[in-house]
Parts: sequence; structure tokens; C-alpha cells
Amino acid sequence: MHLNRTTPASGGRRRVRLAGLLVAMLTAVFGVAAPGHANVPGSAMYTPSSSTEGMAYTRMIRLAASGGANGTLLASFEHWSTTGAQSSYVIRRSTDDGATWSTLSTVPGDTYSYQPFLYEYPHQIGSYAAGTLMLVGATLPANRSGVTFRIWRSFDHGASWSYVGAPQVSNGADGSGIWEPFVGLDSAGNMLMYFSDERQNTVYSQFLGHIVSTDGGDTWSANPDGSTRVAPGEVKDVASTTQADRPGMITIARVATTGTYVASYEVCGPDNCEVHYKSSANGDTWGSGPSDLGPRAQTGDGRYLQGTPVIAWTPKGGPNGELLLSGHVEVRVAGGAPENQAVVLLNTAGGSGSWNWMPSPIAVPTAGAPSNCGTNYSPDLLVSADGRSVRYTAAGVAGPYNCAELTGSANLGVLPDQPDFSAGDAGWDRYGGTFSTAGNVYHETAGGTGGNKALTGSTAWGNYTLAGDVQLNTAGSGGNAGFLVRATDPTIGTDSVNGYYVGVTTSGLVIGKESYGWTQLATTPIPGGLATNTWYHLTVGVNGCSVTVQGTPAGSWANPTYLAVNDCSLGTGSAGVRDFNATASWQNIRVTTAGAITGPGTTGKCVDVDSNTNTSGKAVQLYGCNGVPGQQWSALADGTIRAYGKCLDIVGNGSANFTKVQLWDCDGAGGQQWTPRADGTLFNPQSGRCLDDPQGVTTDLTQLQIYDCLAGAWTQVWNLPS
Repeated sequence: MHLNRTTPASGGRRRVRLAGLLVAMLTAVFGVAAPGHANVPGSAMYTPSSSTEGMAYTRMIRLAASGGANGTLLASFEHWSTTGAQSSYVIRRSTDDGATWSTLSTVPGDTYSYQPFLYEYPHQIGSYAAGTLMLVGATLPANRSGVTFRIWRSFDHGASWSYVGAPQVSNGADGSGIWEPFVGLDSAGNMLMYFSDERQNTVYSQFLGHIVSTDGGDTWSANPDGSTRVAPGEVKDVASTTQADRPGMITIARVATTGTYVASYEVCGPDNCEVHYKSSANGDTWGSGPSDLGPRAQTGDGRYLQGTPVIAWTPKGGPNGELLLSGHVEVRVAGGAPENQAVVLLNTAGGSGSWNWMPSPIAVPTAGAPSNCGTNYSPDLLVSADGRSVRYTAAGVAGPYNCAELTGSANLGVLPDQPDFSAGDAGWDRYGGTFSTAGNVYHETAGGTGGNKALTGSTAWGNYTLAGDVQLNTAGSGGNAGFLVRATDPTIGTDSVNGYYVGVTTSGLVIGKESYGWTQLATTPIPGGLATNTWYHLTVGVNGCSVTVQGTPAGSWANPTYLAVNDCSLGTGSAGVRDFNATASWQNIRVTTAGAITGPGTTGKCVDVDSNTNTSGKAVQLYGCNGVPGQQWSALADGTIRAYGKCLDIVGNGSANFTKVQLWDCDGAGGQQWTPRADGTLFNPQSGRCLDDPQGVTTDLTQLQIYDCLAGAWTQVWNLPS
């Protein structure tokens, strides 16, 4: 969506008013209500020194091929001055994984220093060693007469830069320019520079293409004007047969498990900048050809992004890892309030099929932005070194001049997840109510009958266990508070979500289903009731069609209360908290994977509850893996291993060799404590013995037992869900 840029005095950049234009458009079309409040705004990665600094479009890398500098974060961003003076690319550095930042260097650009891209050479390419850095940016003079891609290199981890040259130029800018360079390697190890190109605008309003370098960026396959220097010249990657279509803003992620490349980009023009994607086996040819615009990235609950996408990949989240996709704004197909500036789309199938989503680590403030602040414009995604969290960075309203580059990180929708409320609620989206954090406790203080809720995690989560404490602070008639599981399509409203609700009243436990209406599924009394301002611990499990909960006074195993229902209507969704006609608090929340425990050793059998029922006293045995709820186990932080919300239990709380194991109500007994050890054993501290397959018999229905822990014994090696 390349809107014409204005003069420097008016702000001097494209699309700075995109958020306002899209919000106005959505309100007109859908009658959008007030959106849900979102999470923390993030901390400043860069704060301008005057109101004349313009900024947007951050790019960030973590050094990984730079020896002793590995782990350092480097970032730069689109930068210009409203006075028309020359600007520079500011290189910011963090040596504490994003907690603090300082300016490492500045690289002179032009009046407009747009769209930087930082690239670290992962190994020697041409004559350049691993750890060499490249900075490429799109620069424009004050009169905006053309765009020049300029390249610099650094050989000292970004402290100083040497100018290399200008691989591409355009004789015009707005409507006839080149934009948004992205550098990566194809499967043959060649360096490719992808970008948006308006130079053939009589045929293509804009297309996405790339040029190739075989010497590390010294020379390229196209001349600066785009004509062919050597084969293949400039290659078209996304070029619509409809002249008005404007694919742009390409970014690329490689799925390391399969070698597949996935590109994301906006398609402006008639498609209103919807975010599309397509894949490539080699990074050189995409989809079925250039005219293939690829599908729109859309979630199963009807959300998609518009404008300025960024894609990334993590090895966590599934067998093929997880793709992450950010964008400028969100659209909810059904209308209503989208989670603008507060959502990241997810895909665990290498880009195939529908997408899921999670709350973004930060919610970028946009209200009151000056015209030289491109809020949430191309929000950058940087996956953590361990692959479990993601850093989200974009310009937003903050600081003395109402604009700063903001950044923050949170879990990227992988399990286990233990929210940290010590510094806010990063990675949560709120829908109604007044939520706050203090002392690692989450509070909702507005109350009322609006069904106030806040959600975290991925809508792709299927079988999992949520454990946490809830406290009713005040409770009106029918007042309750608790947890949401398998939640999708949330909006503000009493029952405006699709999900299961498991909560407490002052007298009992309740399980219900919200699907833009309320269906009560089951209730049971809490012995002695539940006083306000009293913590109560809930362990909620969703496995297949089974929804279970065990409740106990927090910190105690006394008077456990158990409730279970079967309902197959909701298969996946995120987790959250909710209250109704009450004010409430939550703490010690942890969400863990439910899945198969396989073994012993490499036999491939599953630990199974006899007859696949939740009745206490059922034998825990070996059986062929078939994915039923009786084979879905969660290892909890309290030392228990649970299926159906009940515990893996030593019969009679015994400690002797050959004592069998069973399913039983969790009661805090020592016979329900298990420690997974590095050698694959499951150790019971009370007995000093290990979970064991009797005499190595692996036939179905073999009931398991405890036995002396034997070094190297395959009969005691178990594979827990990751």
C-alpha cells in the first residue's frame, strides 16, 4: 500500500496515516465497536532527541556467527528529519538480550533514510568471512526525485561501516520507485536481494522481484536500472496480471526442518493490502509462478492482517516448528473489534492450511501519533535464541515527542507457558474490565456482568493442562471467576468467545461453554463453600472430548473437588481468565502440554488408563498408541503426572517393589509424586523407586509398577510429552 508521500514539512513519508485510514474504513464497513484493551506497550529501544525526527520500520538481528559477539542484538529503523536535513541510519545495540540499548554507530543516508535491512553472513560468502554484516537501505534526496538502494558492510560487529555501492536505483520515487529490500540466501547459497519495484508501472503498478549475487554482494545479476547484467537478471516473484494489484513489503522465513522458504507480503490495490504468502523449495521460484498471488493468511476464527507484514520462524511449536506473522492492522471477518496492534498470526504446518493467532508481546500505542511517526509500521519479529519467545518491535506513541521505537518479548505460543505478572501482562489481550498486575498477581477490579476476560497463548493449543490459583475478591449474585480454555474468536461481551469456562462460585465448581451464549455443562459443591479473598487452586485439563477440573484450597490437598464432562464441540484454543459479577485475582498460572508418554525405551507403546475412563482405581498400563484421552498425560509443576485431571498413583501409597500403579484422585500423597530424570526414568521420591515395565513384557494391558531404579534398564525409560 504505497500511498503517495508528502513534502518534508508535512511528514515526508508514505503510509504514516495508514492506521487511521484503515480504522476509519473498518468502522464505516463493519460498525466496529471499541476494541479490547491490549497488553503492555513495551520499552523504548530508541527515543528521538527532537520532534523533527521521523521513524518507523524497525529491523533487528541477533549475531550468531560473530564469535565473542554472538548473542548481541543490533537494530536499525527508518529515519528522517522533517526539516529536510540529511539523516542517518542509527545502529542500536543490546548486549543483555534487549533489556537495555545504546547507539553503537550511525551510517549517513540521505534526507530520507528508509527501510533498513541488517544481514549477518552466516558463513564465508565470496571473500567475506562469517560474521560480516551488511546494511542495505532505500534512500531518497530532499526533492524525492528517485530511490537508491545503498549497501554498507561492517567487519567489527557494527561499530564502523564501509560504503559498498548502489545495486539498484530508480529515476522516480512515489509511484515509480524501488522499496523495502530484503536479503537472504537461496538453497544454492547465492545471495538474493528481494524488493518492491514500481519501475514497470504501465504493466505492473508494483511487483516483487529479486536480484542475485554469487560473490557476497559485490556484483548482482541486474544493472542498477533493473536491466539484465548476467542471467537471471531481475526475477519476478509476485507480479499480478491485474495492473492495479500492488504486491509489496516482502519478508521471507526458511522452515529449517523441511528447507521450505515462505514469503509474506501485502497485496494492495483492489485487495486492500491483505497479507498473502506463498512458498518456494529453493528461494528462487515461488508458488505456481509470478502471477500466483498466494492465499490470504487467515485464522480459523476469521482474522487476517492488512499491510506491512513481517514473517519469522521458530523450531518450537510443532514438528515443523512455527511460522509467525505480524502486520499493521487486523480485520475480523465477522466484524466487530479486531485486536489491532496486538496480534501475531501462527502456523505450525509450514504455511499450509489455516493460521492461528496469539496476542503480540506488546500492544503498540497509536493514538495521538504525530505525522512523522509510522506506528506499528512493519513490526519486526525476532525469535529468541532458544526459540521459545519472540521480540516485537515497532514505532509507537511514547516519550517526550509522542514517538519512540518500542520493543518487548513474550512466549510465542509454545508450551509449557508460565505467565510472569511481575512487570505487567506481556503477551495477553484483554476484553473488557480493568486488569492490572502487582506482586506477580493478575487483578480484575471493574467487576460487573460483562464477562471481563484476558487471553494468552495460541489458538492452536489443543490438549493441555492449566493449573493456577483464583480468588474471588467480591462476588455478587451468581458471581464467579476462573479460567478459559480452548478459547477462540474473543470480543468484548458477557459470553463473547468460543471456549470452555471452568470457575468457582462461593459455593461450588462450574464447567460451562461459551459460544456467544452460555451453556452450563456441570456443577458440583465445594465442601464448606469458598469464602471471598481466599485462594483456590484449579487444575483444568482438556484432552480430546474430555474437560476436567480438580479444585483444592491453594497450598493444601484437603477436600479435593473433582468435576468432568465430555464435550467435543471445541477442539483448540488459547487460555485465559474471566470473571462475572465479581472482582477477582489470579496467580501461579502454568499451562503444560498434554500428550502421550511412550515407552518403555523405544518400544513405542503408550502409558494408558484402562478402558479409557476417568474412574479412580483404573489400572495404568501399556497399550498401543491411539491418541485417546486416556493416553494424554501432563507433568505438572506440583510433581504430579495427570490424565483426566487425576493422578498417576501408586496403589495404596505403597513403596515396595512390584507395587502397581493406577489412576486416582490427586490427594497430595507421596505415591503421586514423580520426578522426570535425565536418564528417562520417572522417579518416585517416597519409595526411592522408578516406574517400571514388569519383566519387560510389552503386550497390551500390562499394568505398570514401581521397582528399584536400575542403571541403563530400558524397562524404566519413558518419553514424556515435550
